[in-house]
Amino acid sequence: MNSTRRFRICFFALLIPAWLPGVFAIDVDGKAPQITGGGPLLQPALNAVFGNILSNISSEIMGIDAEPEKLLRSFADASVFSSSGATQRAFEGYDWFAFTLGAMGGVVLPGSKLNAEAFSNIGDTLKDKGDVSVGANIQVINAQIGVNTSAFLLENLYLGLKFGYFGIGSIESVTYNSFQIGAVASYLAVRGTAGNRFSWRGLSVGSGLIYQRTNLQFEYPLESYEKPFDDTLGTSGVLTVEPELALDMTINTFTVPLEVNTSFQILFFNFNFGLGMDLAFGKNHTTMDIAGPMAVSGTGIIMTAPGYLTVEGGGDISPSIVNPKLMMNLGFKFGPVLLDIPLTYYFLMGYGLNLGVTLGVVF
Repeated sequence: MNSTRRFRICFFALLIPAWLPGVFAIDVDGKAPQITGGGPLLQPALNAVFGNILSNISSEIMGIDAEPEKLLRSFADASVFSSSGATQRAFEGYDWFAFTLGAMGGVVLPGSKLNAEAFSNIGDTLKDKGDVSVGANIQVINAQIGVNTSAFLLENLYLGLKFGYFGIGSIESVTYNSFQIGAVASYLAVRGTAGNRFSWRGLSVGSGLIYQRTNLQFEYPLESYEKPFDDTLGTSGVLTVEPELALDMTINTFTVPLEVNTSFQILFFNFNFGLGMDLAFGKNHTTMDIAGPMAVSGTGIIMTAPGYLTVEGGGDISPSIVNPKLMMNLGFKFGPVLLDIPLTYYFLMGYGLNLGVTLGVVF
């Protein structure tokens, strides 16, 4: 290979980052409403105004990646993080069975600290940076029943079944529903010691398989337009467009938790600490669309066919496979009744955690 050819290859390789964002930017298309009434030049005038609006919308969202991988992976990761609702990791060592109800939420945020504004600014950040590491998942209703199998299967082995569901209609342009089912197991490798004021529950190792499905749709309003048009022959009208960028996510994740936990009780206070990782598999399938009503008003003008806008975007992204974590619980136990607040921090490039509340009984 001669030096001139090598120079050309290196030169074009350096140019790749410059034109890749344009290749993967979101693309907007559409068609103007069809009308009757007025002169023959009224429809072309409407088409011209619509073309100008279409150009403005394209300029407004042209910075958004057509396949925002960070955003899609973050929502898939948040599904994994929220899968440990109604956890019983802080109360093992019971004699017969345990039943818990709880709520759990998982979040992924950019940076190294909790910043709630990252969610309210998702649309603006996407327009500015093209992609963003932000995701959330909520399981409001979780249930788990655990059984000590020492009497009929294996000494110090605890098995559990999990179930979760949550759904809301369209609230503030968000529609959400999720479903969860899973099986977990824990083995008390080192039995603890019991006392009147202080008890150590021992050291346990656990795993399982949890499936979670989430359907999420949310809309981000764009700039609205109200533009006049006329045919220069005395007939005029107004075209109104209120566009919204919509994302439709279908997230299916399979989580295999690998955990080591220890817990102890002082009076009625209960504490838990643990290390582990969540192995995650599945996919976030996301489609982008652009919605919003169009209206044409004007004396003698009749809309015979509605206009529309379209975009092409979305993708299929898997969650992060390995998710190391640090687990902590602060709870209260009064006889067989327990109240627990589980918290998990995930060692990600960004900021990942889950936080929940659990109420239950153990016997």
